[in-house]
Amino acid sequence: MLTQVLFRFVSLGSSSGHPGGQYNPPRSALDIYTPRFVRGCGTSKVGLCPVCAESPARGGKGQCLWLSMKFSAYNYHMQYGHGISAVSCTPFSPPVSFRTTKRRNPGKRERTHIVEGKCHKCKKWIPVESLKDLEIKVKEIYWWKHAAACHQGSHIEGDDDFFEDDDVYRKARELGL
Repeated sequence: MLTQVLFRFVSLGSSSGHPGGQYNPPRSALDIYTPRFVRGCGTSKVGLCPVCAESPARGGKGQCLWLSMKFSAYNYHMQYGHGISAVSCTPFSPPVSFRTTKRRNPGKRERTHIVEGKCHKCKKWIPVESLKDLEIKVKEIYWWKHAAACHQGSHIEGDDDFFEDDDVYRKARELGL
């Protein structure tokens, strides 16, 4: 179901070799938005996606994906590919509840019912799936687009357990980072 797909744990990062470029310090140890490595400058500056660079065992793809910093490719990828806020540097909060609504007069190849999620900030019901009855690559994109525009760094109270509880995370917490 979509509710299980929308919100997953994120690993904090690990040192699995130098991918190239120069080190770019994050805003904090718990910042999962900022690229850890960058290369180039000006219009040719690119950042390495810290989520994709992680091994599949840690929730990543095990690949070095370099994205343009100047033309928002990095920002778009992080917000709509991984659901990570550029403002808070953490994952967007999920909807506070879900409902299924029957659509009036759906077109051919459109859904007759649509799942909506309720936003904690604006209190509106937001469609969390496409009107078209088809599979898409990133199921969460509809919610994440709303969250990027609406949440502005706000989170549901208590919504702070999105990190994978592994050795890297425990060490960061132990050091008070």
